Amino acid sequence: MSTVDIYSQRVKDIMSRDVVTVRAGDTIHEALTLMGENRVSALPVVDNQDHCVGILSTSDLVDMTRDIDDDILHLDLVDPSSKRFLLDRLTHSLGNESVQSFMSEMVATVGLETSIGTATREMLRNRIHHLPVVDENARLMGILSTLDILGEVADAAPDL
Repeated sequence: MSTVDIYSQRVKDIMSRDVVTVRAGDTIHEALTLMGENRVSALPVVDNQDHCVGILSTSDLVDMTRDIDDDILHLDLVDPSSKRFLLDRLTHSLGNESVQSFMSEMVATVGLETSIGTATREMLRNRIHHLPVVDENARLMGILSTLDILGEVADAAPDL
């Protein structure tokens, strides 16, 4: 396959169809467990009709830890026993926070017939590594990652 063929190829041809998803009401702990068990770094968030309503990525979770760092800095102002109690409480409560509290609601998506070239430009424009693939009714059909695209490029590369 030539490089030109890759960019005209359709998203549906290389996307991952077995997508691990979460619901907005699921907890961060549940989401982290799913990410770890399935070795994924992004989870599309779907509603009861499988419409993609957001995405939770490791980038969202990194932002969450920055907020925690700010809270921990303020703990230096309290005595050591209170500090331990507050840290335990903070850790426990964060795991129980909802996915909706940290997910990106403005999620870029593409359709099944979108070309790989267009999808790649969409990823670059939005500075993201995962694009949920939806049908004409916004139902989640798959997910396209930068690794999916890179795999196609690597397969098409000539052996030198």
